[in-house]
Amino acid sequence: MSKERITVKLLNREYPFSCEPEERPSLLMAADYLDSTMREIKQNNSTLSHEKIALMSAMNIAHELIKAQSLNQQYDSEVMSTIKKLNGKLEQAIAND
Repeated sequence: MSKERITVKLLNREYPFSCEPEERPSLLMAADYLDSTMREIKQNNSTLSHEKIALMSAMNIAHELIKAQSLNQQYDSEVMSTIKKLNGKLEQAIAND
């Protein structure tokens, strides 16, 4: 598949990227999220350089990702535990028939 070029705007600066056509929507969503995060940090710390704003944004987003992954693992464990309990009850019900 051929890559396509897109341009995203972060803090009023344009950056070119290339991506697979099917990745375009999620890349644009990621750019919007990053831009929003960067704007929030800039609003609270107007003297920071673009580089520091980008770094702080990256750290915040990475932290959010790690928390979400941890929560997903917790949910996975809870779901697996529930499935095992249900399987046990099903096996017991089948054995009693």
